[in-house]
Amino acid sequence: MSVTDTDTNINKIESNILNSIQQLRQVAKDRGIDGMLTVNKHTTFEHRAIQRVNQEQIKQQKNLESIVMRANNFCDDVTSENIDPDWLSAFMSMAKDISGPHMQTLWGHIFALELSHSGSFSVKSLRTLNQMTQREAQMFQAACNLSSQIGYDTNRKIVLNCQNNNKSFLLFNKPQFKSINLGRHKLPYNSFLTLSELGLIHHNELEMVNLPLDKDLPISYGEEKLTMKVKNRSSRMKYYRFTNIGDELAKLIPHENNPEYFSELTSHLHNAFNF
Repeated sequence: MSVTDTDTNINKIESNILNSIQQLRQVAKDRGIDGMLTVNKHTTFEHRAIQRVNQEQIKQQKNLESIVMRANNFCDDVTSENIDPDWLSAFMSMAKDISGPHMQTLWGHIFALELSHSGSFSVKSLRTLNQMTQREAQMFQAACNLSSQIGYDTNRKIVLNCQNNNKSFLLFNKPQFKSINLGRHKLPYNSFLTLSELGLIHHNELEMVNLPLDKDLPISYGEEKLTMKVKNRSSRMKYYRFTNIGDELAKLIPHENNPEYFSELTSHLHNAFNF
């Protein structure tokens, strides 16, 4: 490495240090805790504490009013229900610190739905949403885009594969028993683990077996609707299931159909079902 390259690297390091110092000062100023870094050090701690609290409360007030404004956009003329005061206290306690426009829209949507159908969202769901980062919200969006509702159960499921172990079927067909690679559809395994740790999706695979032969089984994938019947008693389906919290929060996420995933899904369904 030349002397010039070394000097360049040193300059970059110094630039990063300066940027870190500038960022520290900006964060401290925004939060009202920069008193000992600036000329404000001549004021008292008590005075600066009062200023900081006022500053925080103004910001929280702005956040809450912004969320209420967004909730108003989701409200309609449907008769509302009395909202639980304890739920409302918990909601406001968490919502006051939500400052990002996207997350404020989600919280506004929750507020509107709770007003029209009290009990739509548990406090546990609010806490989970409050802990989620923007990146985790994007992971959850990807999971919702792969989810289906099967039968008359409103619970969301991500189908992994469908199998038919009937000997005569296996003799004349070459079914795909390998599970769908969710990573190809924007849900890699590490994202799945993150969502599982957040309590949004059950970690273990589940299996649907012993399905009735004479009954229709509807499946809904976004705007796609299919009606199926099992081929025989050996038909089975493996899937990941959303938790109750995952189902509640999924109401907030507009489903975006993934044509490639749907094509792969129907290919697997044909192993075990007739359409």
